[in-house]
Amino acid sequence: MPVKDIITTKMTKQHTNMPVKRRSKGEKTREKILIAAIEVLALNGVKGTTHRAIASHAQIQLSLTTYYFKDIQELIHQAFRLNSEQILSRADTILAATFIATSKIEKKELRKTTVKEALCQQLSNMTSEYLVDNIKHHAISLAVEQLMLTEIQVTPELRLLVQEHELAQLVPYEKLCSFFNKINPELDAKIMYTVFSQLQYSQLAKQVSIDNALITHTTRRIIAWIMSLK
Repeated sequence: MPVKDIITTKMTKQHTNMPVKRRSKGEKTREKILIAAIEVLALNGVKGTTHRAIASHAQIQLSLTTYYFKDIQELIHQAFRLNSEQILSRADTILAATFIATSKIEKKELRKTTVKEALCQQLSNMTSEYLVDNIKHHAISLAVEQLMLTEIQVTPELRLLVQEHELAQLVPYEKLCSFFNKINPELDAKIMYTVFSQLQYSQLAKQVSIDNALITHTTRRIIAWIMSLK
C-alpha cells in the first residue's frame, strides 16, 4: 500500500502531546492549522503544501491560514517544529523506560554476561515494540520527519531545526550508551539513532506487512553490539 494511502487512513489518529490547558480560540485555530499542515506535508510534500491546501484540509477559511501565517514557508517550518516536538516526546518515553531498566542493575552486575544478555533481551523487546508501534500509529510524523531531513538540502533555513531535532534525540541515546561505553558513547548513540530511524522509514510503506522479524533482529543486534555481546 502506498505511503500516501496509509497516511490518509490515519489522519483521525494524529494527536498532539501538548499539555492540557485552557487555550484561547486563536491558539486552538493556530494549532489546528499546524496539525493540518503536518498532514498535508505528509501527503503532498513541501511543494504541494500551500495555504489553500492546508485550509481545505483543516476545513477552515483560507483567510484564517494567511492571517495566522502570512508566509507559507514560516508555516511549513512551524509545522516541522511541532512534528519534531511530538516525536521527541514519544522517544523520551521509551528511552526513559530503557534507562530505568538499565539503572536498576548494579554496575558490577552489568559485567556478568548472563545479566547483560537478559538486559539486552529486555531492552530489545521494549525498543522493537516501540518501533513497530511508531510505524503503525505514527506514520504521519515519521513521513514528515523524513521529509524535513531531506528538505535541508534545498532549504538551508531548516538546518538549525534539524540540528536541534537530532541533538535532542541523541542525548538520551548517549545516556543509555554511556552505561556500556565510557570513552565515546556519542558515537554508539549516533549509530543506534541512525539505524533505528532508517529502519522505521524503510517500513512506512508496509503497514499491512511490517517486517517484525527484521525489526526485532536488527534491534537485538544493535543493542547487543552496544553492550559488547555477541
